Amino acid sequence: MKNWDDLRYLVAVHKTGSMSAAARLLETNPATVSRRLARLSETLGFDLFLKTPQGWTANSAIDDLIDSITGFENEIESYLNARETRVDSLIGKINIGCPPSIAAYVLFPGLKDFLACNPGLEITFTGQFYQEALGDNDLFVSTLRPQQGRLIVRFVGKYATNVYAYPDSPRDGHWVGLHARHDRFPPAQHARAVLGGRDPIIRVETMYEVVNTVQATRLPGLVPSIAATSDPELQPYDPDSPPFLTPLYLCFHETRRKDPLLQLVADWIADRFTTFTEANSDRG
Repeated sequence: MKNWDDLRYLVAVHKTGSMSAAARLLETNPATVSRRLARLSETLGFDLFLKTPQGWTANSAIDDLIDSITGFENEIESYLNARETRVDSLIGKINIGCPPSIAAYVLFPGLKDFLACNPGLEITFTGQFYQEALGDNDLFVSTLRPQQGRLIVRFVGKYATNVYAYPDSPRDGHWVGLHARHDRFPPAQHARAVLGGRDPIIRVETMYEVVNTVQATRLPGLVPSIAATSDPELQPYDPDSPPFLTPLYLCFHETRRKDPLLQLVADWIADRFTTFTEANSDRG
């Protein structure tokens, strides 16, 4: 294969799901991305991607190839980070995929001290936190334990949620919840059971937005228990309904196992969950 650089375009489309987004990632234009993929497709002898309503989906025939390329990228990143460690203090960039409410209530309170001790770090937080988030992130915190892929999976703690309301909140079945794609997950199902099986009348993207919407509308809503502790007026909608505990997993690709920069950040995240759990063990 003569044009190894074409593989960068393959991975970019796989990560972003579209030609235009891949072009932005690679600082080029969609026509160049399309041309490079066409050349690589001709070399390999089959279509690389299939067009779906959700974007470009990789042909299953290239799953192993993408996995190999991703593994190679991670090995290079780990090597460079280890080299930086030998030369000086740890420096580099890390992308963390994490539910926004967990970032806000668990990670951000410890971020100032962590960066003070590691001034060479640049951290980007994204709202992606399922297994497909790994393409855009170095590591991610997931509410589901990944069952596939070459991942290191580390249990870090549990996250409590419940339906909370104000003393003057209506009790007519109207409430604030997450988008319908979350309905199949246990926290949303728990909230629905507490609210008598009704759908929320307001849906938002994240639990962090639920908190803001509950405060603005005074409607009951599915709220992280840690957020409710910061608002003394918020109380469990049903005092007999205990919080729902969701296990959380810290995940990264196994080829980053020896990456000192990633391990530093992973250990900090795990420590933040330990601190969070200890500080809130008596809260509900």
